[in-house]
Amino acid sequence: MPFAWRPVLAVSVAAGVVLTALSARYGYHRDELYFRAVGAHPAWGYPDQPPLVPLYAAVAGNSLVLLRLPAALAFMAGVVLTALTAREMGGGPRAQTVAALAWAVTPALALGGHLMQPTIFDVVAWTAVTFLVARWVRVRDDRLLLGVGLVAAVALQVKFLIVSFLAALLIGVLLAGPREILRRPLLYAGAAVAVLAALPGLWWQARHGWPQVTMGRVIAAKGTDGGRLGFLPWQLIDTGIFTAPIWIAGLLRLWRGPWRLFVWAYGLLLVVFLITGGKHYYMMGAYPALWAAGAQAAERWRLRWVMFGVVPLTTAGVLLPVYPLRTLHATPEAAISYDARETVGWPALTAAVAKVYRPGYVILAGDNGVAGAIDRYGGAYGLPKAYGGQNGLWYLGRPADDGAPVIVVPADRDQLTRYWSDVQVAGRVDDGVRIDNEEQGQPIWICRGQRVPWDRLWPQLKRLS
Repeated sequence: MPFAWRPVLAVSVAAGVVLTALSARYGYHRDELYFRAVGAHPAWGYPDQPPLVPLYAAVAGNSLVLLRLPAALAFMAGVVLTALTAREMGGGPRAQTVAALAWAVTPALALGGHLMQPTIFDVVAWTAVTFLVARWVRVRDDRLLLGVGLVAAVALQVKFLIVSFLAALLIGVLLAGPREILRRPLLYAGAAVAVLAALPGLWWQARHGWPQVTMGRVIAAKGTDGGRLGFLPWQLIDTGIFTAPIWIAGLLRLWRGPWRLFVWAYGLLLVVFLITGGKHYYMMGAYPALWAAGAQAAERWRLRWVMFGVVPLTTAGVLLPVYPLRTLHATPEAAISYDARETVGWPALTAAVAKVYRPGYVILAGDNGVAGAIDRYGGAYGLPKAYGGQNGLWYLGRPADDGAPVIVVPADRDQLTRYWSDVQVAGRVDDGVRIDNEEQGQPIWICRGQRVPWDRLWPQLKRLS
């Protein structure tokens, strides 16, 4: 079956151009600022993730375009890999193009391709594994199995989540075949490569008490976006309600063909993440197989072009930075997208902190975004680095025991008075564009009269969130 290079590359390049053109609008996401701050201190791991994304964020400099370029490139690769998977499953040029479009217009992936966060790289790794396994089922070339191990080795430097996908695929093979794959030596060679690549990160986690496991419990307990009750509805929202029929058709087609293992893997992951309280977008890497299979049915649907017209328009209008910043507060994007709101106001916050700062003061960030913002923008005001107790920031060290006044933002006054005798509001955060995010309107505290030294206070400020 020939590969539809021209239309697939057209879709991929068009998506990449749009993402790159919008990459410098608004500003850094709080996570990106955090990655810059902790990535400047290279380690084999961090309490909330492996090292690769923070390391890149730290070396990307001050260019948002350069910072986010790998995410856009990964998104483009996902488009092509999904189309290639459709080809392996018997899809002709039109079905391959439909599969490419299904990836390109998916809301959750479009947001992932815009921001420098681990999710898009993890999803692309799952997509690459899907392609390699689907191709092996067709051609039985064992070098593809070594490729699975190499992809997993890289993915494990971004997120550990791919282990769940590989385990689900293994169970799918045991339940539905082809079990012949389990007798291929290169499968185990690939597994050995992945394990070796994971060892440094696992060593870091073990040395620090497995904070990633604790982080998983925190995520499950928090129950954002409706928690377990919202998990299934979010599958439709994340993939696009209007294009969901494609992956539903894919489930049915896969069940009737030699790729039934992907149906079992999808079902197992759905159940496991639902029971354990995983985030709804953890499932995104399981959908490329379904899009690839469902594209052969969708290519005959008369309404397919309506689907691919409606979804990208709604995705852009809700998730991507297409509005002028001064009017963003009155748009659907500001009302719906938490991530959009968290890309606004960081320079203004830093300027507000600078107004109350005096030489010798300590800056204590109440969350990782504030610490990252001070790190990124504070140099222009002569600000020192901010300390913080959230996630990887805590491991970077505490202030000196010199009794200096401490600027804290954001924080709860009742908590601060436990540690300082004099707690006063010195200013407030105002982003200047009326975006209601986590920092807007927060008081900037100045704390004096520290009740306990930092060596005793610092362990109490450690938190995973």
